[in-house]
Amino acid sequence: MTCVQCYQLSEQALVLSIDGLITQEVRQKIFALAQTANNTNDFFDIVPANSSITFYLNDFTRADYWLEQLITLWAKSEPEAFIPKTHLIDTFYGGEYGPDLNEISELTGLSQKQVIELHASVDYQVGFLGFLPGFGYLESLPEQLKLPRKATPRAHVPALSVAIAESLTAIYPSSSPGGWHLLGRCEQPLFDPHTDSPSLLSPGDVVRFIPKEHR
Repeated sequence: MTCVQCYQLSEQALVLSIDGLITQEVRQKIFALAQTANNTNDFFDIVPANSSITFYLNDFTRADYWLEQLITLWAKSEPEAFIPKTHLIDTFYGGEYGPDLNEISELTGLSQKQVIELHASVDYQVGFLGFLPGFGYLESLPEQLKLPRKATPRAHVPALSVAIAESLTAIYPSSSPGGWHLLGRCEQPLFDPHTDSPSLLSPGDVVRFIPKEHR
């Protein structure tokens, strides 16, 4: 059972916090509520996280109204009401694009072909964004591919690298240090600060990787 509370974080920020077991159904309710609230145009930003949502009001004078309304909307939210956006991401696996593919194969006991097929067989959901602008934590990594982070992080991970670590997979939107295992690279830009929606991925979106032949 979950317990929900809504409180004011700052003059324009409200937080809906969910305590209890965060099941997939609860996650879908989080995304459904965020989608519903976004359609009201009363917020300039809405940030879903693992067990909370932060709402940033356009007009701080409506804070009291929304403190009550968000609780009401949560109670009415249906998980199946959330309609995610799906992204098909062309991915070049292995070789210079995925320098850790051989190591992943050895650690998992799978062939490189099996690793690629397994990784590309799943519809991943963006749990939340963080670490870097546009960096989405993609959930539902197959059990056979779950590995701890690398003992020694890389000083430089190329932009658009596709990686796995623990129970997650992700795409690095920009180059940075990183300790995840690199198995491929894509070409689809994930973050553009010059657009109205800088991040390609949003919490709740679905991502599927499409293996492509090396050129």
